[in-house]
Amino acid sequence: MKKLIVVAAMTALGTGAAQAAERTVKFSVDKMYCEACPLIVSKAMQGVKGVKSAKIDYKTKTAVVVFDDSAATVDAIAAASTNAGYPARPAAN
Repeated sequence: MKKLIVVAAMTALGTGAAQAAERTVKFSVDKMYCEACPLIVSKAMQGVKGVKSAKIDYKTKTAVVVFDDSAATVDAIAAASTNAGYPARPAAN
């Protein structure tokens, strides 16, 4: 009974642990000049732990990335693309 009360109290008060959430962020990607470039950007972004998908659009020079924000950050995803030679930054919706 004592354990049940403790668990109930912790649940009511919250444990302070952050909840992981799936996020979707659109990036602008520079220096994509051919139709092979999106493959490199996609591979770089998907190489970041926590990234679930990266859909690259060559025509609009954008990437839409779905990721677990407890494992990946916007900065890490942008850096991965930038380090592959394709500077990326969050797009202004």
